[in-house]
Amino acid sequence: MLEPIVHPLPSRVLNRAGALLQSAGMELLTYTPGTFKERAMRMAGLDDFGEPDYEAGLATLCDSVEKDARLLLTGRLAFRDGVTNALVTRLRRIEARKRSPEIFARPLVPPLIVIGLPRSGTTLLQRLLSLDEETRAPALWELQEPIAGPGPDRRRERSIKQVARMKKAAPGIDAKHHIDSDEPEEDVFLFDSSLWSLSFWMLAPVYGYLTWYLEQDPLPGYRVYREHLQLFQAENPGKRLTLKAPAHTGYVGALLEAVPEALVVQTHRDPVTVTNSVNSLFHTVHGYLTERVDIERTAAVNVDLFLRYFEWNFAAREKIQAGRILDIRYD
Repeated sequence: MLEPIVHPLPSRVLNRAGALLQSAGMELLTYTPGTFKERAMRMAGLDDFGEPDYEAGLATLCDSVEKDARLLLTGRLAFRDGVTNALVTRLRRIEARKRSPEIFARPLVPPLIVIGLPRSGTTLLQRLLSLDEETRAPALWELQEPIAGPGPDRRRERSIKQVARMKKAAPGIDAKHHIDSDEPEEDVFLFDSSLWSLSFWMLAPVYGYLTWYLEQDPLPGYRVYREHLQLFQAENPGKRLTLKAPAHTGYVGALLEAVPEALVVQTHRDPVTVTNSVNSLFHTVHGYLTERVDIERTAAVNVDLFLRYFEWNFAAREKIQAGRILDIRYD
């Protein structure tokens, strides 16, 4: 039985005001590629987005948010900040490539990467592995904003405030997936600056964007991912990065092509249990941002997503050298 979504009073007041303004014909937080890019350039003080390969993803995401997501005003604010942050990160990454090209020429200390469907023990396993003093498991605040800008570094402070707001708006979230700005978290955010990232679907029901995402070649996104790992390594040379993301499960071939140094651990759990648990979590997270969660449609989309991941994982593993992936059952 899914719990009802009850927004706290301040959110209800803000969302009601937003609905009244929209009914009066006022546009709130227009989502267009141009407005996002302009906002990101102002925030970053940079203007070079690099190759235009991200533009299709940005345009598709903007279109899907407007057509599919039915975001509340609080949701529109959160999604605006998430997309803007992705573009700010892109600007900073392109700038880092120009300023410090040597970072991106270095091989990686073999990172340990946990994959497996969501709710199959990936978080527990990564957090256990991260206790090793020889490893570095980036915390949530680092993954959300992986590259600091000039001036005082307030990334952690911003993340703490954001997590606090989410927990007030969705008080049941911790029982389903404990979130803390200082804890290791899944590295799916490192794909955001490519605008090819499952994190946008995790945040809101952008059905059209997810369809586009599944049709794309994953390798360009994984090349961006590798660059972020190289930047993290430059901050702590010699430390082994310990990471995890269920999104890697369907793309293990691309992961190992872009990061051939990687040591991969794949978790396994009853897919029925996994799917039910995932849909419960999506009900909470999507309910935090949207007017109404279409439970049946979201569940059907997630089942299709996991079936694809299974098929792609099996196909890739037939071509991967035996012993490159360690399998762990989570019972």
